[in-house]
Amino acid sequence: MERKSDSEYAKKILSIAREELSCSYPFLASAIYALKTEEDPEATFSYGLSQSADAFLYSSWALVKDFVDGKDIASVFLHSVLHCVFLHPFFVPFYRDKHLWDLSCDICIFDIISSLNSNREVLDTESKAMPILARLKRKSPFLSAQWVYSLLEKNDVSPKLFYVDDHHLWNAPEKIELKEDSSLNGDLESKLVGDREDGPGGNKRKEGEALWGSESFRKWESIARKVELSLQRTRKSTAGRGDYTGYFLDVLKNIERRHTDYDAFLKSFGVYEETPRLDPDSFDYPLYTYGLELYGDMPVIEPLEYCEHLAVREFAVAIDTSSSCPTELIRKFLEKTYDILFSSMNFGGQKKMVIFQCDCEIKSETVISNREDLKKYMSCVSLRGRGGTDFRPVFWRIEELNKEKFFSSLKGLLYFTDGNGIFPEKPPMYKTAFVIPYGGYIEKVPSWAMKVGIEA
Repeated sequence: MERKSDSEYAKKILSIAREELSCSYPFLASAIYALKTEEDPEATFSYGLSQSADAFLYSSWALVKDFVDGKDIASVFLHSVLHCVFLHPFFVPFYRDKHLWDLSCDICIFDIISSLNSNREVLDTESKAMPILARLKRKSPFLSAQWVYSLLEKNDVSPKLFYVDDHHLWNAPEKIELKEDSSLNGDLESKLVGDREDGPGGNKRKEGEALWGSESFRKWESIARKVELSLQRTRKSTAGRGDYTGYFLDVLKNIERRHTDYDAFLKSFGVYEETPRLDPDSFDYPLYTYGLELYGDMPVIEPLEYCEHLAVREFAVAIDTSSSCPTELIRKFLEKTYDILFSSMNFGGQKKMVIFQCDCEIKSETVISNREDLKKYMSCVSLRGRGGTDFRPVFWRIEELNKEKFFSSLKGLLYFTDGNGIFPEKPPMYKTAFVIPYGGYIEKVPSWAMKVGIEA
């Protein structure tokens, strides 16, 4: 009988792993079968995700060897599937330290899988990781990758404890060195760099455009929502019977999905209002049907005498003019905001938009009431500040304006910054978004605020 090749054995092992996982975790079935499997003969790593995060790459020889040695291949595949469900590959451009982000993602998935298999015997290699999880959980009840990233800055954790699959193909911007004031000690920094670039896989990341907003991102975001809905149904059906999916659902709900397209987000500050003018794209339906009834095949079409537009009424914009925000980036932000307001939204009539310039205190406050005011401001804008960064004065000032009845229905605040400053401890009553260029300190933004990525 002809001996099967490693490739054939590997495919069979992964097929069985899929079936095993879908039976054990039916709420994850859509995700388990959405991730394709592809053999990579030239891979210098055992397992990993493709650059577009749509395929599980593997070395057949390594997979078969691990299976013979007793390694749980289903858990390895589940690890990569959950990276996609929690959208980990797509967040790389938003975090300054890519190696620390890799480690944070691995810890998050390790914790999730441990919660799903809470009744099984803990392996010796896993037992060393448990005290680290316990220490992190004393500071945050849910170990999402974003939370772990912020917590790990003060902890020395070896990536080898949590390494399962290779992340070098996860798309990322250019390498950014650790900031000087980072609280990571030298030992951790050397571990993070060594284990990802010279450790398992031995590859450096390929550079390229961010995956955020790509077709693959939209696919996995949709799958994540399906998994969430499936989990909610599962919890209802197993209420009071020892449901083990509760923690998984809690972490999934806390996924940081609030990075968004700046154009789309700015439009969310608008409201639809009617203006008295003909709308050639709409017509009166009663007259249309009356014409058909009267003439048989001739509708009566009359354009509506009003038109709906997305309009800006009341919102605030704050600009971080501290020395850490380059003047050129600030001007790009203002120009982009200006273009969106005039190209996609109606900024006519009497409006109320306040533009603040602030470093550690408010340097200027400009009220924009109409299109002409905004044009004038953009034509001769002068930036003031260049000191430290404190976001609180803007929030205090808006609170004063609300008390003075200056705003009747403030839609929200857009704050352009690099994210490195003092944030308010409590969320305001209105929507708040921190607009941060890729590579900024987006991890420091508090959980109650929106985080909007924008190209530098």
